[in-house]
Amino acid sequence: MAVEAGISVDDDNPKTRFVRYLYVGKEYPVYHSKTWTNQNHFTMDKLASVVELAADKETELFPITQIKQILQSGLIPKPETLMFALAVCAKQDKSEKLRQAAYSFVVEECKNPEQFMLFISFTSQLSKQAATPKHGYGHGWRNAVNRWYLSRNAVNLAECVTKYKSRHGWKHRDIIKLSHLATKGLGPDVQAVFKYVMYGLEKAKLEFGNELKASEVLQLVERVEDFRHCEDAVRAAGLIRTYNYTLDHINAHLMKYPEVWEALIDNMDLPTLLENLQRIHNLGILTPTSQVTEKVLSAITNKDQILKSKIRPAVLLMVVRTYEDPDKVPVFIKRKLARKNKLKNRQLPNPDKRIIDALYTALNTSCSNIEPTGLRFLITVSADGCKKKSVTPTPFEACNPWVLEAASIIALGLLRAEDKVTVSAFTAAEGLNARPVHIDKNATFQEAMEKMRARSSVPPNLGKPILWAAHHRRKYDVFINVVDKMREKYDFTARAMDLYKKKMNLPNTRLINWVVGSTSTYMEGKYVNDVLTVCGFDVNAPKAIEAFAKRQF
Repeated sequence: MAVEAGISVDDDNPKTRFVRYLYVGKEYPVYHSKTWTNQNHFTMDKLASVVELAADKETELFPITQIKQILQSGLIPKPETLMFALAVCAKQDKSEKLRQAAYSFVVEECKNPEQFMLFISFTSQLSKQAATPKHGYGHGWRNAVNRWYLSRNAVNLAECVTKYKSRHGWKHRDIIKLSHLATKGLGPDVQAVFKYVMYGLEKAKLEFGNELKASEVLQLVERVEDFRHCEDAVRAAGLIRTYNYTLDHINAHLMKYPEVWEALIDNMDLPTLLENLQRIHNLGILTPTSQVTEKVLSAITNKDQILKSKIRPAVLLMVVRTYEDPDKVPVFIKRKLARKNKLKNRQLPNPDKRIIDALYTALNTSCSNIEPTGLRFLITVSADGCKKKSVTPTPFEACNPWVLEAASIIALGLLRAEDKVTVSAFTAAEGLNARPVHIDKNATFQEAMEKMRARSSVPPNLGKPILWAAHHRRKYDVFINVVDKMREKYDFTARAMDLYKKKMNLPNTRLINWVVGSTSTYMEGKYVNDVLTVCGFDVNAPKAIEAFAKRQF
């Protein structure tokens, strides 16, 4: 029976669609894994709800209000959606009040230079995509840019322009030039920074070198410039320790030296270290006797740091599996081929078993970072695709086995955070029989994987867990199906959900179908009441699932 997409008024109103976009990058409830930065993804028509909201005086400021509320949640999978939404608010022509509010929000709230430059990139793209393409650097844009730069003191501004010289295809020099920023009347220290951005250090020193007030920022800039041109790894390591320089300050030619990484790791937080672990390994630095290896081990075995960082299990899972064997990680084929081409003729060292073991231990610890919601969950898994080879190639390689990984990280996180969690597997038997998977809340990731592997080898019928719960009068707030692929012919989840809600008097129950082995489904563009479809696997997918379960969108 084909899916019945029951569109409700709540699901299809512009407020709901706008908030949904912020979380999943679409106005309909389908989350896609991997990168969203291709040009076709960020176009005005993808966020039509902003224009609808802006056209109504009662709702014209709703987008800014929601962005303010959501920004602090920590559950936005990809920050690009927030910045693109702000760019659309700034470029729509239905509400001048919304346009000004968007620019003000960027000036007051988006202090991070990366966020600011991403906003600049999006506004430029949207101007070019307009029916009548414009340059997009009008009075409102210029005023916002000038306010953003001038809201910083001289030292903060100098740190900003030296650490983040360029991002998202834009340089500070280009942005300032287009904004026609007037520096006359500003303090000599601020003028010195802008002179450096536009004309270089020598001209800045020549004009402001005798100004006592500008000496501090000029020294700061000179130190960074000196560091960027440093060729001696030992001296560079000393400068890193003295001035707390980060990866953003370092030129690529210094990255091959162990001394530099030793110094960097001392001041590096755990998420940044994990993000760069494979990069360090590919350089051949993580040898058994290396001091860098010892520092890495010390960082990833620090339980307090893992809990303090709030790092999520999915992040550590991707790190450890990439470190073990990058070819078995679900990434796009194009990216995999690019990696092979980049590393051809290079013999990479074998991964260190101590690091692998430490990463798995950290993964088990990080499951305690999931915050409780007080909701009741039923997780049902089917890894039927793991037993077979796919006849038709998918955009991912080695993707099907990740059904078990995805189910395990979701299950372990929820088992430790919540009091009422049931884990089960799809059954081959007729009727509504359930196959429980008994997993201890303190089980390791490997133990959970083995339990699920033994139980979950049957093709999924997505409505069966819901009907089973209704038949046995089990109360659940959230159903999560983790499967290899969806089969439209056997999908009757819409009817099953309606039946369950009425029978159990639980109108707010929600369903999440995590389709790990596919990058798209027949759910594209459809609204099914209280149902989210997640396609593929990436480190942010569990965030989208958690936010949806909490009814944040």
